[in-house]
Amino acid sequence: MRHSIEMEKLTLGVCYYPEHWDRALWKDDLQRMKQYGIEVIRLAEFSWALMEPEEGKYDFSFWDEFLALAAEENMKVVFCTPTATPPAWLSEKYPETLNADGDGNLMYHGMRCQHNLTSPKYLEFCEKITRRMAEHFNKYDCIIGWQLDNEVNCETNEYYSKSDHEAFRAFLKERFGTLDNLNEKMGTIFWSQTYTDWDQIHLARRSTVGTGIANPHMQLEQVRFISHSAVHYLALQASIVRETAGDRFITTNGIFGNLDYQKLMESGVDFIMYDSYPNFAYAMDRPDGGEGDLKDRNSSFNLARTRAISPLFGIMEQQAGPGGWNFRIHQASPKPGQLRLWTMQSVAHGADFVSFFRWRTCSFGTEIYWHGLNDYSNRPNRRLEELSLVKADLEAIKDIAGHPYEAAVGILCDYDNEWDGQKDVWHGPLRNFSTDGWFRSLQKKHIPFDFVDFREETNLKDLEKYELLVYPHAAILTKERAEILTQYVANGGKLVMGCRTGYKDIYGRCPMQPMPGEAAELCGVTVEDFTFLAPGEPMEYVNWNKKRIPAPVFNDVLEPAFGGKAEGFFEGNYYDGKPALVTKNTGKGLAIYFGGCFAEETADAFLEALSIQTPAPWLVLPEGCELAKRGDQYFVLNYKAQSCEITLKKKVTDRLTGNEIEGTYEVAPYGVLVLL
Repeated sequence: MRHSIEMEKLTLGVCYYPEHWDRALWKDDLQRMKQYGIEVIRLAEFSWALMEPEEGKYDFSFWDEFLALAAEENMKVVFCTPTATPPAWLSEKYPETLNADGDGNLMYHGMRCQHNLTSPKYLEFCEKITRRMAEHFNKYDCIIGWQLDNEVNCETNEYYSKSDHEAFRAFLKERFGTLDNLNEKMGTIFWSQTYTDWDQIHLARRSTVGTGIANPHMQLEQVRFISHSAVHYLALQASIVRETAGDRFITTNGIFGNLDYQKLMESGVDFIMYDSYPNFAYAMDRPDGGEGDLKDRNSSFNLARTRAISPLFGIMEQQAGPGGWNFRIHQASPKPGQLRLWTMQSVAHGADFVSFFRWRTCSFGTEIYWHGLNDYSNRPNRRLEELSLVKADLEAIKDIAGHPYEAAVGILCDYDNEWDGQKDVWHGPLRNFSTDGWFRSLQKKHIPFDFVDFREETNLKDLEKYELLVYPHAAILTKERAEILTQYVANGGKLVMGCRTGYKDIYGRCPMQPMPGEAAELCGVTVEDFTFLAPGEPMEYVNWNKKRIPAPVFNDVLEPAFGGKAEGFFEGNYYDGKPALVTKNTGKGLAIYFGGCFAEETADAFLEALSIQTPAPWLVLPEGCELAKRGDQYFVLNYKAQSCEITLKKKVTDRLTGNEIEGTYEVAPYGVLVLL
């Protein structure tokens, strides 16, 4: 399967830092790991200073010693390039390698990720350390794969160093060719922003309205540039490692902003590893979302996003204990059962490898409160007891590896709209609101879904497996994507689009054409009027299918065209009675344009009207449980601190216990079932 991890069975791992511990602990640590079912350890992602203590002086003896022991103990290794933490000598001697804020203030040595991604000097040092490491360490059979860097774009996803400004100009030259073309595409005639020399162009600097705010089209190009830089940075390392890696995999970890992971997968990275920290939901500085807050269940949103990159993936960092640095994101301890629940949440969504962060809590440094499986005391604890249960669980269902998550609903997403919407309050917040509404609805109705990255390369085969596609607010909609969607509908698909669709071009400009642009003929509609719902105004509703459904945040007032039919009508406001929902049949399928955003209740109404149902009608679950499907097996995950009652209308086997169950059954607090 493309861009997917390939494991023979479900496999456990852990992040280990032998450089933090006395050598006397190493062997005992490795042997205890194996007792708990851990077969793989991640190493060395923050150890550049250990391997190159002085410029050009490489010393791999520490890791040679440890890897020899790992091989002796039959422990497999994912080895890392350490480029997320350049050593002090590099940052001090070569300040041009440092990142800067929008005012040009440098980010100095003392934390991590103080570097930029474009400095020729920094890339030179990255190339040197990566090459030396690959040539030296790829001789170890215990190394099964490589992780490049660590969580690129995590600490910051904006870069303003001198080399970034220079690289941005080069990026724009390559993209637009001439200043005349750039000025036209960027609309620089507005406010006399016209450029007459490439050296006049900079990344968004401080302006009259603050730092980082500039021409909106240039800002979209800036994000594209940041992604381009990050992909190039990782691709450089991947190409070097690949020269001597043999059949070892190459990956990187985490999903962060301003990075096109699909392009990264096409640039030498085999698959993505996600870092799953569901306990962020219980951080002390996070506001209480009330009774309706899905809390740790929201991690399923991120896991679905991961699946859009790699259908089968790994978890490089699975939360094991309470997290937090000494100055932020401090958290409550996971409750008994949650470590197991969160591990199975990852597996349910397509993770065939799960590595815990970390083996033992570090007793010094910024992450002294990122608690691992072992506490400072290194004595047995309840987290280790729970790990024993996880070991047994994964052994019972180990053959599920290689079977992808199955869904009949897809939510389309793309980087153009995501990135443009970061600064555009006229569609970005709408996308976030509606995606959350659909997620909550699908979760509570126990309907598995995928996020689907919609790109120019996307073809009909990528889409036709979904009974329903939702594209909430595609402000940027190209002709090519509209044509693929038309084919999807003609072949029998159901498509739902929301307000603010199709009014922008690929540069974020608003062409002189009727809205919704390329979606007009597809959905059989034009937009007659539009408005935000002002603060204090009552909720707007739409009467459709004998139901009154919410149409919150923003409304497009519609006019049927191109064979469309008005079926839903606004209730209230100055456009009372005007069309709010237009349908159009094309071929075997149906396209719907809805002139509002999608609250959870709105999404509920669409799922009912379109007859989208759970894949397990024989299973009755409360809203507090999640349903996931891999192959022919169904995961039931109870996120509540209380037991819950489910009903099974046929006899099935719980693979975790081997017991046959039918009728009414009680699922334990934070309990998990895998049904076949």
